Amino acid sequence: MTIKPGRDYALDNLRFALIFSVVFAHLLEICAPSAGKHLLYQGIYAFHMPAFLFLFGYNARFSAKRIVFRWIVPYAVFQTLYTCFRILVLKDGAAFQYAVPYWILWYMLVCIYYQALLPVYDKVKGRGQIFVISGAFVLSLLVGYVDFVGYPLSLSRFFVFLPWFLLGHSLRKSGGALPEKARIPASLLSICVIILSVPFFKYADIPDDLLYASSAYAVSGGTVWMRLAVSLIALSWICFLFFVLKPRLNRKIPLLTSIGQNTWPIFLLHGFIVKALPVVFPEFVFLPRHALVICCTALVMLGNRICSKAIYYGCFSWMERFWR
Repeated sequence: MTIKPGRDYALDNLRFALIFSVVFAHLLEICAPSAGKHLLYQGIYAFHMPAFLFLFGYNARFSAKRIVFRWIVPYAVFQTLYTCFRILVLKDGAAFQYAVPYWILWYMLVCIYYQALLPVYDKVKGRGQIFVISGAFVLSLLVGYVDFVGYPLSLSRFFVFLPWFLLGHSLRKSGGALPEKARIPASLLSICVIILSVPFFKYADIPDDLLYASSAYAVSGGTVWMRLAVSLIALSWICFLFFVLKPRLNRKIPLLTSIGQNTWPIFLLHGFIVKALPVVFPEFVFLPRHALVICCTALVMLGNRICSKAIYYGCFSWMERFWR
């Protein structure tokens, strides 16, 4: 298969893997308890958003126009749509507001913040980036002690996931690869930590709220040591995905690569499916195997150019012509 110049199919394939993990994990939330379900759920939550924000940072560039029309406007549109959905379908008495993002939309808010930081961060050179990333990592641990930093404005997640975004962005600026002598040790270490994470989640009693990163330790029931351990697991997964798996994925894989190129409509629309299923089929007992089938179906239905063009045009592209 000939690779088109300028198109990194490996990143498309990684996007597919990550968006699959996002949708599948969300579907697991509506599944009945079963053997291994919670362990699988926590295993996915340990890495999928850090890895997604690492990948977002890897590709991020500052553009005021892009922030406005591809992030702020869609956030306002889908916050409104999800609020209407909650009122009309879920009937949970939601009110129209934009300071507290609905469920999955926190991701859009933190991405707006991160992009706004780029003009400042891009001025930091060399070892200065190491100090900034190290400081962001320490802050991601300490913010759990601040009780008022939580879900409103996605502030808790902004701080907790900031190191992953900065790491991804710095990797791209440095050339996108580990030094040759560090690749094998980093790969082996990451695989070992991933394997050890299985008994860790099985016996460490990590609260789900800690993995969501949306509230303080006092609220989630977690500790700074738990967050440190989960961060190490996330870093190991990122190393595995980007330094072990990515070099082997730089080819066009039928269907999967195409879905990986159209993850935006999947992210924005799958929340309606996940939340509507228990309402539409209240007596149906969802199991992980059902979640897998629904996940694959949703990815095929939503992860295509038709849905992408509909989302882009409906949310912002018709407005961009008025930008000066």
